[in-house]
Amino acid sequence: MENAYLLPCHPAITSLDPLGVSEIEEPTAWDVITASISLFRSERHTDLHRLPSLIEDLAYSLHHKGSVNTAFLQHFLTDSYPDARADNALNLLDAILHSALALPTVFPTREIPYLNLKNPHLHLTDAQVKSLIAHQILGTVKPPKGNAWGCSFLCWYSSPQPMDSAVRGYLETLFHYMSCISDNNHSTTYEFYSAPIFKQGEYPWQISIARVFDYLEIDSTEASSVEFPHKSLKYMLIASNVSPGFGASCTQEELVTAACPALLPLGALCVAPPIPSDAALLTHGIIPVSTWKGQGRHACRTGMSIQCSAHGFLLVDATELDTSESSSLADLIPKNLERDLLKVYTGFAAVRRCAATEIASPLWGAGAFGGDPIVKSLILAIAAASAGVKIHLSVDKQRQIGHESMSLFKTLTDMKSCCSSVQVNNVWRLLNHDRVRSCRDGSSIAEILCSADF
Repeated sequence: MENAYLLPCHPAITSLDPLGVSEIEEPTAWDVITASISLFRSERHTDLHRLPSLIEDLAYSLHHKGSVNTAFLQHFLTDSYPDARADNALNLLDAILHSALALPTVFPTREIPYLNLKNPHLHLTDAQVKSLIAHQILGTVKPPKGNAWGCSFLCWYSSPQPMDSAVRGYLETLFHYMSCISDNNHSTTYEFYSAPIFKQGEYPWQISIARVFDYLEIDSTEASSVEFPHKSLKYMLIASNVSPGFGASCTQEELVTAACPALLPLGALCVAPPIPSDAALLTHGIIPVSTWKGQGRHACRTGMSIQCSAHGFLLVDATELDTSESSSLADLIPKNLERDLLKVYTGFAAVRRCAATEIASPLWGAGAFGGDPIVKSLILAIAAASAGVKIHLSVDKQRQIGHESMSLFKTLTDMKSCCSSVQVNNVWRLLNHDRVRSCRDGSSIAEILCSADF
């Protein structure tokens, strides 16, 4: 398995140069990239509106893609920068091309070591982040091994866009970020954390006597009004994918990644998916560039962040249960329960080592991943209490569960109220009890937990 991601300027990456832009007989990809940019700049009517044509030419020259849909990008640039030769438009274009050409200067080794157990830390300057993003904009990068969704922004360029308002906000954020002057004193840190090895029967949640619900705050939200970034907390859990990254829809991971451009290279270039089942990713020094309100189809950009402080993001992927055929709760199948609990605990323990004591979180693993919201809330609470981190869980007050359409928010708050003194180890034992494992929904588990005599 490769230990590093080869950047487009690496001499091992070659190009057939089908458009003949390079004068070198057997050019590298970098020869073609620099020649293409030089030719583009020399054209008489070069301006920002011509950027899609450069992207299309590079896609053909480097990846043999003869038909790339950039219609949405073209409309976006025309609408957002009606005068393509105005200072703001030309400055943006120059910033993108300048950052792209700086790649071998800011990355002298021409590669990025993948984040993994052997290389757990990656520190990037602002200039390095912008250079990587410039190549994601131009589409010159190739997906790492294991990455099946892509690594450039072509998914934001095509038309039609099912969530065009959100994607427009993504592009506004991206180009605003590229237009800003880099801070030479600021850096972004990506970290890989793997779970420690525990002896059988000595997992923290098996022996912890901490009161589990002391570490769970349940915050009422609405899908149309939830805000990003969080008003007071600087750490946030991202309900990530085993192959993390951005996209053209409005999952929490995609929205946060797009709102924080310094996150864009992480899943796209700096890891070789899948993320191991006992590992989590943690970032530091991430400054949100845009502010948002709402989730999913309700999401909309509300502005650009002004003097926003740095945030930390914990990327954790839940077990995918949406295709499970289990007649009972697949969350409670021992391998699934232990895997998710260990992964979340690993992440929370990493946050605690950074001297953070609180973290915001969505209802992790209980949306598109198919998990039960009550079980996932208990997993988060157990992991948080075991690690010594208080979790602020955002719960849509309109969400209902069970056959009787009970309020999820009320069920969780009632459970917390009646089980305020219950210890972590007791909840863990309960989740492994045959009676609980036979439950078909989380509301039944909440009833059992509230009536249990510990």
